[in-house]
Amino acid sequence: MYKKNKIILASSSKQRQMLLRQLGINNFKIIPPTFDEDNYKVKLPITKKVVELSYLKANSIKTNCEITDKIIISADTEIFRCGKIYSKCHSKDDVKNHLSELSGKKHFVYGGICVIDCSGNVYKRLVKSEVYFDLLSDNELSSHVLLNEGIGKAGGYAIQGMGGKFIRKIRGSYSNVVGLCLNSLYKILINIGFKN
Repeated sequence: MYKKNKIILASSSKQRQMLLRQLGINNFKIIPPTFDEDNYKVKLPITKKVVELSYLKANSIKTNCEITDKIIISADTEIFRCGKIYSKCHSKDDVKNHLSELSGKKHFVYGGICVIDCSGNVYKRLVKSEVYFDLLSDNELSSHVLLNEGIGKAGGYAIQGMGGKFIRKIRGSYSNVVGLCLNSLYKILINIGFKN
């Protein structure tokens, strides 16, 4: 049986921390992964890439820490449309370009989840959500608040922030679009004996 204080979140993402708290897990340790996803050059289909990145992040914590009595949770999120991956934006120009291309269209949010338990067992999941965007006007695409918010976000937007007002419809997990599918994570944790 795992207790609340035996969880490591391999992420410094405030959104993922908030989502973990929604599961009633409030006392967890945050350790940013040492794996550098920006320099990951292996060509994989998007469905394999997000799961592999979530595993590599979790494994970097396992390799560098003494975690014999803890479980590690990690996640990765990518936006995908028409064969193109919309990864994290590094500038306002990136955000504007991503949002311009997603404007008025449907895209997919792929989420990878990895949990490594204290015995070294690895549990992985792939989650897919469909997101339908309204058409964004030139004024909306020039909003400094929206552009600033999109930096560091896959696809250039945060559904839980300003970007949420442009989303007409979602099919699938909302929390996956935020950054971590709670339903899939909860099922993994329950299956390995986590008690809330």
